[in-house]
Amino acid sequence: MGAIMAISHAVGKSHRAYRARLGQHLAPWIIVLRVLAIALLVLGIVLLFVQQAAGWALLGLSAIPAMIVEWHRRDLHDVARNVGGQAIDDVLDSELLGLLPTQPSPQDIARVLSKSRGGIFFAARFGIGGGFLEQLVSTDRGDTETLFDEALKIAGQYEGRISAGVLILAMLRQLPSKTTLLGHLQLEEEDILRGIHWFHRLDELLAYYHSRPKMPGGIGRDWSFGWIPYLSRFGVNISDRHVAPTPVRDELVGQLLRSLENGRGSVNLVGQTGVGKTDIVSQLASRLMDPQAKVPHGLRYRQIFMLDATKLIGSANGRGQLENLVQLILAEAYNAKNIIVCLDNAQVFFEDSVGSVDISTLLMPILEAGRLPVILTMDEQRYLQISKRMPALATNVQRINVAQTDESDTLSIMEEALPTLEYKRKVTVMYQALKEAYKLSGRYVYEVAMPGQALSLLESAADYADKGLVTASSVQKAIEASTGVKTMSVDTDDERETLLNLESLIHQRMIGQDRAVAVVSDALRRARAGVRNQQRPVGTFLFLGPTGVGKTELAKSLAAVYFSGEENIIRLDMNEFVSADDVARLIADGTEDPHSLTAQVMKRPFSVVLLDEIEKAHSSVLSTLLQLLDEGVLRDARNREVSFRDTIVIATSNAGADRIQEYIQRGYTLEQFEDQFVDELINSHIFHPEFLNRFDEMVVFRPLEKPELLQVVDLILMSVNKNLQEQKISVTVTLDAKEYLVEAGYDPRLGARPMRRVVQRAVESTVAKLLLAKAVNPGDTIELTLADIQPILDAKKKADQIADRPS
Repeated sequence: MGAIMAISHAVGKSHRAYRARLGQHLAPWIIVLRVLAIALLVLGIVLLFVQQAAGWALLGLSAIPAMIVEWHRRDLHDVARNVGGQAIDDVLDSELLGLLPTQPSPQDIARVLSKSRGGIFFAARFGIGGGFLEQLVSTDRGDTETLFDEALKIAGQYEGRISAGVLILAMLRQLPSKTTLLGHLQLEEEDILRGIHWFHRLDELLAYYHSRPKMPGGIGRDWSFGWIPYLSRFGVNISDRHVAPTPVRDELVGQLLRSLENGRGSVNLVGQTGVGKTDIVSQLASRLMDPQAKVPHGLRYRQIFMLDATKLIGSANGRGQLENLVQLILAEAYNAKNIIVCLDNAQVFFEDSVGSVDISTLLMPILEAGRLPVILTMDEQRYLQISKRMPALATNVQRINVAQTDESDTLSIMEEALPTLEYKRKVTVMYQALKEAYKLSGRYVYEVAMPGQALSLLESAADYADKGLVTASSVQKAIEASTGVKTMSVDTDDERETLLNLESLIHQRMIGQDRAVAVVSDALRRARAGVRNQQRPVGTFLFLGPTGVGKTELAKSLAAVYFSGEENIIRLDMNEFVSADDVARLIADGTEDPHSLTAQVMKRPFSVVLLDEIEKAHSSVLSTLLQLLDEGVLRDARNREVSFRDTIVIATSNAGADRIQEYIQRGYTLEQFEDQFVDELINSHIFHPEFLNRFDEMVVFRPLEKPELLQVVDLILMSVNKNLQEQKISVTVTLDAKEYLVEAGYDPRLGARPMRRVVQRAVESTVAKLLLAKAVNPGDTIELTLADIQPILDAKKKADQIADRPS
């Protein structure tokens, strides 16, 4: 501790601290001094031009502010750290060292951080800045020793450098409320450590761009090479973009460089859309132009031209003209001797379809010869299709696989992409938005792979910036707008009321089955409160019971009440999946079958998935569904992972319906026999136990009783009156008439389904006749009594008896 105390007392008293402080004092005057130097220089030249000797004096005086400006730029603006030094003065960033007083308290340090570049960076990106910490940290100078001790430990991970982020993390570690504070900001210590690395990386990029010459190789670099009018017209010289090198793609860029060096000539970058194939080519182009990079002599200063396939195809009338044009372009590139050609999305030149022209007969000889360096980029699936048809492509062109990036690499790529995005969209993006974009894009964005998935979502989130700040909430809003999925926490009184009263809202549409309604409602409340397993569907339920008791109606009611409408139900009749071959229809790509299960969930990930009569499905289909129930994902025909983690999955089955009827007839209540019935179902081997175990709940629906069917009649009559609203007419049915409807429609084997037919026959048909006869007027209420409906139902009953009488 004695060494640390000595270090802390020496803060701001070293020669480095003196220069840093002088640099900070001079900083506000640098522009004034630069203007003064230029003014004196120009005025001196003017006086000399008119032959005034005073001009020499002014020229001499102009050197004084010019020298101060140059001194500041070279030596005072950023005073180099003493590498290997152990004192705070040796390793503290020059800007901070110049602003700190000689014996600062933690609060003084926080106040300085709020004025520094690093402090402003952390305030904008993470929501933790000096001004925020100033209210929380100690005012006692004695606590500074402990703070610097912690900072030195953290700096050991960053080549000993103590930057603003290092001090911020050290301060956070001293706070008793650190965990609560970070949790409120949706951050962990690892995120702050990553932020420190991010800030240091930005400094490296600034140094790279300042040190790199604008024209590497000199102004005569390309004068000895060929004339390329067609290549310049139809291609883009990506070597002029000066992309900074990034460690994320370093290995792949090196592999590409070695492939070209070996003289094979042609290389094919193969990967899913969005993995960054084009970015790798841009990285290579920048490396070839970097005089400090290790590049083979034969490739140094070679320029990469990326051909615009769309422009090429649009400029040619037919395959023959396109072949001539491509031949001219490639000949120019070959004759120039310093060109590498990149055919981006090269599959368009190897197949005949909309927007594509097959000119493989021209390209393959050039690729096989290997005299002109050519880089192809291709979509993975299309490459497999083309190489199967054209084996020479796989044989003669070296393939480099480009996999999608993991979370760490994706975040790094997004960090480096932010300056362009922020400049274009005039926003500032927080680090929490990057994390949320990675998490949610992997779940809801299907057409591209990482990092393209996350970058595309981040671009969309810019539309939902709050006062120019893109936050995690902005990303969630972008997902909700595009998919309907509720990713944000419950933040409105209306939704809270809906969730807390879900059972009563569902019972406005369906009758009875309280237990089933309760388990589904509880699952939704758990999901929206954030206490469910995020790696599984919201809820998975197997509804068991006879026909017409409300199994399907509960799924429809749930979709209508909470999932924004009955249309947000994805319903599959498992009677149509009775063979092993039907698995292909279950997971078919949306372009081939938009009604496949995976295609529908891609479009509507926030929905109810209803699998009707699941016992009819083939065992291979059930095996495929196991992954869905267990992990919340299902891979489609293109091997894309489709998320079911925002769906409620309901499977219905009539299996054991007769046994349920038997229990009821023997006087048992549902609560008395439900567990025993489920055990019997497992032992019956209609379903494999491992399939049944995947469901959160197996719910038995009992047959509806007559009092409940009376409520069903009321619901049906509400629907009839809704249809009559436009004509300003309503219909009522007396109680004794409704009871007669129930008697006529009651069938314990069919549940509530016959009731709709009975009401249609006795009520709707009667109302239709009255309307056609103009016996009612707008504003009238039609009251139907037992005398009105009994003859109609009795006539039907007699007709049925005659039809059933043996001949």
